[in-house]
Amino acid sequence: MQDGRKEAQAPLAETPIAGQQDPALLFDIIQEHYDEATFYLRAWDRALGAWDHTLGEVRQGPEEKLRANLDGLLAGGRAAADRLLWPVLEAGEADHWTEPAVAALALLTQPNHATVERVLAQLRPGNAAFLAGVARALELAQVPELDGQLREALYRADEDMHACILGILAERRVDPGPLAAAQLQSRDVATAQAALQAVRHCPDTSMHVRAVRELLDVADARLAVAAVETGLLWGIPAARSACARLARDRDPHAMLLTALIGSEAEQDVIFKAAEDPRHRAAALRALGFAGTARAAETALPLLADADKTVARVAGEAFATITGRDLQDGAFAPSDDAAEDVPGALPALDAVAATAWWKSARSAFPSGVRYLRGGRWPCQDVSALVTRLPMRLRNVVVLELAIRKPRSLPVSIRSWAWKQQAQTDSLLAPARAG
Repeated sequence: MQDGRKEAQAPLAETPIAGQQDPALLFDIIQEHYDEATFYLRAWDRALGAWDHTLGEVRQGPEEKLRANLDGLLAGGRAAADRLLWPVLEAGEADHWTEPAVAALALLTQPNHATVERVLAQLRPGNAAFLAGVARALELAQVPELDGQLREALYRADEDMHACILGILAERRVDPGPLAAAQLQSRDVATAQAALQAVRHCPDTSMHVRAVRELLDVADARLAVAAVETGLLWGIPAARSACARLARDRDPHAMLLTALIGSEAEQDVIFKAAEDPRHRAAALRALGFAGTARAAETALPLLADADKTVARVAGEAFATITGRDLQDGAFAPSDDAAEDVPGALPALDAVAATAWWKSARSAFPSGVRYLRGGRWPCQDVSALVTRLPMRLRNVVVLELAIRKPRSLPVSIRSWAWKQQAQTDSLLAPARAG
């Protein structure tokens, strides 16, 4: 599979069939590549937000294995396309989104115009898992011509497909065109949310500032917080006060944004939310990025909370601030069962962490912000971001985008190589003018 590079290969449906002397054996191999690709696509998607994978580990682990199996399907030629991939894609149903996603991704690896149109035709209401898989493949496909065809599809589509297509365009960083102005006013929350993400990629965002500003005050918190994030990226002053209001209402994403860019006074609402069992986990997640000694000391006693989710998020917050290693055996409780649940956050031992903090507290002056044990922001942001696990990295690159005028956030659901390129662009010095 391509890694951001073009290669001179024939489209999948036109590739000669390898091993024609034994079609049954060939199809067994094709089926195995398909099954492996669906497994690794699921593993890759999970790793994009994992606490135990850096970006480099995502790229060299599940992403590399996924690409290898997609290449195996590509080598299957017409046999793979006609006997497996098109039937999966045109069935219109799926038990899990990875099934149609793999089929569409393989077909779009080396497409022609007819292939792209045929895949786009599968964007239709119906089975939710199936639609999610086709949309995910279209987000990831490295087909430049697809951008224009998706915009055309948006204008042809019924209203119930606007949110889906806008989401694909936003993930591909494509200007959705003038129709987005009307979609920002849509009564459908999902459509308006997707439009808020898509309009970030318009060449002239000023034409949408008024609409975004109006959405900051809507009653639906999901829509208001999406408007807040777009407003913060665009430097709209009212977005910050709207963020503070939503944080007071205990919206999890607003609390996280307040931890990233809010003043100490504005962050008081997060500490208050941590006192409420209903909002404690979300507040602790945010406090990890507030990064202060006060935040660490709020998390410390909650390492022993009876709610295991709260205890683990408290451990993550404490580790995010202080740099403690969640995989360090010296801080692992003897009864921790996190390894029994794939991807679950491990716990920190409350006694060990408290003893360590007593000796280390003086190294964390009050009022200073920390990330992984060092002052934040730091001198070598690029090196630090490279070392961060994805669950932290995804939040930090959002903060970097908010703090850099006229920048775009990193597409945290995209290929690792593309995320790296976008991060490099984000960290490049801002141009004057």
